[in-house]
Amino acid sequence: MMPISRDQILQYVQQQTSRPLKARELARALQVPQAEYRAFRQLLKDLEQEGVLVRLRSNRYGPPEKLNLTAGRLSVNPDGFGFVSRDTGGPDIFVNESSLKTALHGDRVVIRVTNYAGRRNQPEGEIVRVLERAVKSVVGTYRFSDRFGFVEPDDPRLTRDIYISPEDSNGATEGQKVVAHIEAWTTGRSNPEGRIVEILGDAGDPGIDILAVVKEYDLPIAFPPHIQAAAEEIPDEIPASEILNRLDLRSLACVTIDPADAKDHDDALSLETLDNGTFRLGIHIADVSHYVTEGSLLDHEALTRGTSVYLPDRVIPMLPERLSGDLCSLLPQKDRLAFSVLVNLNSEAKIQNVEIAESVIRSRARLSYEEVQQVFDNAQNLPEQVRPHAGMLRKMETLRRQFTSRRARRGAIDFNIPEPRIILDEKGNTVDVERRERLDSHRLVEEFMLLANETVARRMEELDVPILFRVHDRPDKVRLETFSKMAAGFGYRFPRVDRITPAGIQKFLQTLTGKRSGDVLNAYLLRSMKKAIYTPENIGHFGLACDSYTHFPSPIRRYPDLLTHRLVREANTLTEQRKAQLKERLPTIGDLATKREIVAQEAEWDAIKIKQIRFLEKRVGEHFKATIVSVRAMGFFAQLDECLIDGMVRVSSLADDYYIYQETRGALVGERTGRTFRMGDSVVVELARADLQTRRIDFLLLEGGIHEEQEQRQKPDRKQTQTNRRKPKHTRRSRSGRKKKRS
Repeated sequence: MMPISRDQILQYVQQQTSRPLKARELARALQVPQAEYRAFRQLLKDLEQEGVLVRLRSNRYGPPEKLNLTAGRLSVNPDGFGFVSRDTGGPDIFVNESSLKTALHGDRVVIRVTNYAGRRNQPEGEIVRVLERAVKSVVGTYRFSDRFGFVEPDDPRLTRDIYISPEDSNGATEGQKVVAHIEAWTTGRSNPEGRIVEILGDAGDPGIDILAVVKEYDLPIAFPPHIQAAAEEIPDEIPASEILNRLDLRSLACVTIDPADAKDHDDALSLETLDNGTFRLGIHIADVSHYVTEGSLLDHEALTRGTSVYLPDRVIPMLPERLSGDLCSLLPQKDRLAFSVLVNLNSEAKIQNVEIAESVIRSRARLSYEEVQQVFDNAQNLPEQVRPHAGMLRKMETLRRQFTSRRARRGAIDFNIPEPRIILDEKGNTVDVERRERLDSHRLVEEFMLLANETVARRMEELDVPILFRVHDRPDKVRLETFSKMAAGFGYRFPRVDRITPAGIQKFLQTLTGKRSGDVLNAYLLRSMKKAIYTPENIGHFGLACDSYTHFPSPIRRYPDLLTHRLVREANTLTEQRKAQLKERLPTIGDLATKREIVAQEAEWDAIKIKQIRFLEKRVGEHFKATIVSVRAMGFFAQLDECLIDGMVRVSSLADDYYIYQETRGALVGERTGRTFRMGDSVVVELARADLQTRRIDFLLLEGGIHEEQEQRQKPDRKQTQTNRRKPKHTRRSRSGRKKKRS
């Protein structure tokens, strides 16, 4: 008799049970032999951990949907409440502070829906059980009172201090940055208990702020000695026999194009003009898979890390420097092993033929984005290293524009979200924050890497090779409906949600070009989309309007790209046994790669925000131009145009009127004056507080601070003002500055 499978258990409890059953009852019903009972119990625990079965206090098991329960990921707001994003999709579930129990931000939980409330019929619930802790160690500031200590978490979404008994303080002193491990937390009425496992240093020391982020996200800094040793054992020279087995492209004029301070170079480009007037575009990617073989020590380390992490003052690489900065980096005038995607194009940039080959190349120059942009701008005095390649680069740009235009017609979505660039001094202090400019040279590299990704994905599908696809599912209808209403409040008509297409979204985004509300709506629409993930199940990439897409060009810094390289090499020799093995392993690898990518992104965002706050700490009292990016009953968030950080203007600080929050308009409206604050408005603010501990920024609105473009809209509307007086809602500020309820 075959062992009981997870599918058999789930099918039975979902379709044939009328009540929760104990493990023994389930085993008897499914005729599990006694010899297999221990394995059966473990399978039940695994299903409970996945959230597809729920164990009640009576040790009975049942499907969550029959028990009004669901599993999901908890996100906690710094103000104490949270939302659970369901594994099965659907609207998020609101959780008030008292119903969080012992759950923390990021935990995977089981939640019971208790009621539906609010104008939008928002589901509300309470946490029943924590399935998986996202946080085991907490980074924060150590405080000491009369008889005990506690750690204030740096992450404002961790709203509980960690109790530290004197014997567990590890010698920490008041105000130091520490790492505390949570040891116990039995009830939501008390604080978690922990012990200090590491002292990072004094909070004000340079570099401690980013080190705290590294520890908060448990990012691996140094490579273990045996991993370093494995990297150092790799010889410098490429064997002649290896070169003979590859396509020799060392005569091509390949160039790398990267940020000026890049430490690794894993892609290069070349372009040949053929005798018949057509072109051969070369997209050359470092062959890391030659050095990092499947199952090796280096492979296990790369899989565990999943990705390199780029922080303002450091890079935490996926591979040791010996590989990432030397042997696998496409350095100028060095022979390097590569995978080359060679694309034959006619003068209209239409693909005529494609070849994917293991190759050996030699880069001619290491160029920066700014240097290449000078070529496109027809600058007079080009840097010496750029001049020999200027003609080739201009031809590439002509072809790139045709590809970009064709991709836009296909419906690919191009979000244009401004990003900050942190400028540090040699000690790690923030000296400036700039808008990161997106140049045509960036678009050149992006477009040709997209081409390589699509080309490889389609070739692997044609050959029936199992790979990890980079997929992007269709957006959630509920979130798009919410966004559609928001856009309508600005006078923009969003496409019908039930017929949404990438082309429709891109056409909508084009209507926002040049509008003050454009950046805000761009950002909100992007947050309404689902996240791209790695999976062997190809459902296409909605955002790129592409039916087959993978990740291929960054094997130095992303594990899925390294894996794709291996599978490209194996494509023509795969056995059915190997295919079966891959189909079993790929889902787990894809899940791990997606999780590591999310951790890296969140760490990068937090590190940038910390450096932004550091930049503003000494500028309290200064005035800034800003744009309103979010409006709530308590006030509005404004983003500084200069350094792209959000802060709050509280309604209690608006002294000229009583302001009513109109949810349908997403606006605060003055009860007497009709003065309106809504997303996209330009304002002038004074920096009132930059608090690194809570990671919060507070502003004061300056009188006359609204941009003149909005003056007409801000004039009081007598009819609207009368309506406001008849139908007040939410909160208002009293003359004493305190909020009071209005019925």
